[in-house]
Amino acid sequence: MTDPKSAASAEIVELHVLLQNWFCGEGTSDPQALLEHFTPDFRMVGAAGRPIGRDAFAGVLPSLYGSRPGLVMKIHDVNIQASVGNSLLVTYREEQTQGDTRTERWSGVLLVPDSTGEKLLWNYLQETFLP
Repeated sequence: MTDPKSAASAEIVELHVLLQNWFCGEGTSDPQALLEHFTPDFRMVGAAGRPIGRDAFAGVLPSLYGSRPGLVMKIHDVNIQASVGNSLLVTYREEQTQGDTRTERWSGVLLVPDSTGEKLLWNYLQETFLP
């Protein structure tokens, strides 16, 4: 793996570009392009406090394609909070803008290496809305 902070930042930004395109209905409508970024046992607690696993997330993806035209997602303040081996606990701030609506959230993600050690995969995500 390259520099851990660079690798984590690149993965976080790459996934959010894919998510932005998905919500805007741009690019491929095959959810596999998104799902390959997550471990099979991925879990998250969204900003509204609802837990969801990878399978449930995969199940709702088709209905979200094109559901938020004009959405812009930006990532800020990526920091590694802890590392164990090649696994990283990373925090970042996510800004979402759609028209006149703007929201922000802090997120903490556990990124783990794939079987080759070349790519980081999302294993756990916790989001918290900012006031």
